[in-house]
Amino acid sequence: MNQNPAYTVHQPFNPRKPYAAEQKKQFATACMLGVGLLLYIAGNSIVSLFLASDETLYYRYLHDGTFSVALGMLHTTCNVFLPFLIVFILLRKSGRLADLPLGRAYDSYNAVLLTFIGLGGCYLANTITSYLTIFASAFGIESFTMKTMSELSTQNPAPAVLQILGYVVFPALFEEFAYRGVVLQSLRRYGDWFAILISALLFGLLHGNIVQIPFAFLVGILLGWCTVVSGTMWVGIAIHFGNNLLSSLQTILQTAYGETAAYAATAAMMLCLFVLGIICFVVYSKNNKNIFRLRPSKFPYMKHSAARVLSAPTIVIACAYFLYAMLMDIDGFYAWFMQGIGNLISFSVAG
Repeated sequence: MNQNPAYTVHQPFNPRKPYAAEQKKQFATACMLGVGLLLYIAGNSIVSLFLASDETLYYRYLHDGTFSVALGMLHTTCNVFLPFLIVFILLRKSGRLADLPLGRAYDSYNAVLLTFIGLGGCYLANTITSYLTIFASAFGIESFTMKTMSELSTQNPAPAVLQILGYVVFPALFEEFAYRGVVLQSLRRYGDWFAILISALLFGLLHGNIVQIPFAFLVGILLGWCTVVSGTMWVGIAIHFGNNLLSSLQTILQTAYGETAAYAATAAMMLCLFVLGIICFVVYSKNNKNIFRLRPSKFPYMKHSAARVLSAPTIVIACAYFLYAMLMDIDGFYAWFMQGIGNLISFSVAG
């Protein structure tokens, strides 16, 4: 072989080659996050089987507010917090996730502005979702779960303190830990916007019905952005807490003062928060330039990150289940689906 340097063949630089190991790490991280989702699904299935095992239990769940909220608290703890705590520990041991941003914000004044921006954004997301729901209803598409729960929300409600714990405190802490904590932070090395959108998508699908999925997705983007630019998860927790508190207040006020008064009071509060959110957004935009320009990926030449994450087997299985749950939740879809299967079988036998 000719050892003359003048005849040495130099391979052209391939920017994708150095990222082969990182691509494997990204795929492994996605698989681990999917394990958290599958553990959630398993726990949720156990709760459903528990309720279905006895008609009395299911009746209590629908009509006894205290029992319903207590079961919800247990569900949030065991099926959201614990699975993602396991994932958090595994990701930390593998070096794919550092400590979660639970310290002070980069700037306390900006953190306050972002909190009110987030609450105003939740009102906007709720309005958009309401119009989407009205549009879907025109085609006969309605959520069975939301329809049932709205009819039963005032029957033997739980005490106000228990409602706030079960519907406000637990979800705000544990869902933020799971999605703006474990999911978002473990994916930020591939770009902040990438991590925000993936975490918001999984957060939306988790809710499993056609009303809450779009709302949770939009709010998930908002919460992710506020968490990233503030430098602390406490801003996202505060926004989540405030949004859920308004919903719970409507139920509490409805029990005490009637539906009309409760709706008027909560609508007024939400409108005030929306206006305040706009004001805070204007102030924040003036004080901070390029507010939507976030940290890019550490691996700019590594393409197809979204496809790699969403094609992880555990993620695929979890998302397929969530989409199935969404379809089954559409009022009348199950009967229509079974009728279609029956007709197809009859047609095949006749043929």
